[in-house]
Amino acid sequence: MTPLKGLIKRDGSRNEVAVRDGARAVKKPEKRLPVKKEKVNRVEQVRSYFRGVYSELKKVHWPNRREVVIYTSVVLVAVTIVGILIWIFDSLLSRLLELIIK
Repeated sequence: MTPLKGLIKRDGSRNEVAVRDGARAVKKPEKRLPVKKEKVNRVEQVRSYFRGVYSELKKVHWPNRREVVIYTSVVLVAVTIVGILIWIFDSLLSRLLELIIK
């Protein structure tokens, strides 16, 4: 293949257009060979994953015993309050439906 002389422009597609003395010649793009994939070392990937997990776990702020007791009690109180509210609304709606049905 002889190189095209003159000014080379892009024509909007993947082809290059060579312009010389008003004549146009289209230079076809070179065929690209498929890239061979490198073999993946699964053992090294797993090892790298667990190293990352370990390094992230070192950054975590772990609560002490006192904080765990406080957070647990807050959750238990909140669940109890929501349960009582659901029970109250359920009782009211069931009595209302009984009155409507009778």
